[in-house]
Amino acid sequence: MRERSLHVRPLLVLGLIASAMSAMLALSLSSSAVAANPHSPCNNYLSARVLNCHFSGTVADDDFCGTGQTVDVAFDGRFAVPLAPTTEPVDRWNNSEAENVLTNPATGATVLIHSAYRFTETLISGDPNAVHAVQWVFKGGPETIRIPNGGVIARDAGNLVVEATFNGDNFVSAEIVSDRGGHSLFANGDCSVLVPALGLA
Repeated sequence: MRERSLHVRPLLVLGLIASAMSAMLALSLSSSAVAANPHSPCNNYLSARVLNCHFSGTVADDDFCGTGQTVDVAFDGRFAVPLAPTTEPVDRWNNSEAENVLTNPATGATVLIHSAYRFTETLISGDPNAVHAVQWVFKGGPETIRIPNGGVIARDAGNLVVEATFNGDNFVSAEIVSDRGGHSLFANGDCSVLVPALGLA
């Protein structure tokens, strides 16, 4: 039985598993480039069973949440994904942790976003090259939003199970199967919290 449907943009859903995609992109680097670069964001995956990566940087979002206003984003995070076949009863998994600092350059208003969770994906029906369904499970704290030196203004935490349908690589839909702990940010997006907190309303 479904608890509620997801009314979210596909990019929001896919954004929450960006660390897994980033890991796959990291694997596309040539082995010589990774081995030769002492400042590579990832460990040498030629000798590792788990790929561990650390990434950081800054970006300016010139149309934050569709407001037409700019927000500066500084991010720092880590993720780990298995390289060897998993012994777990899942097809894919990753552990990730990230800190994001969002700043409105016009006012200096700042919001902090922390995430730390384990993500798993399991094929539950169909052909991965055609129409198929997967089960996503998030455990931990996918998103906690707070203001500096202040309290938490919104957060998702606990266990979330989502069934997602794809046609090949194309996202079709997603539906929350189980939500234990509360994941309103996942279901509804975080713009309604971030826009006023950053003074963009």
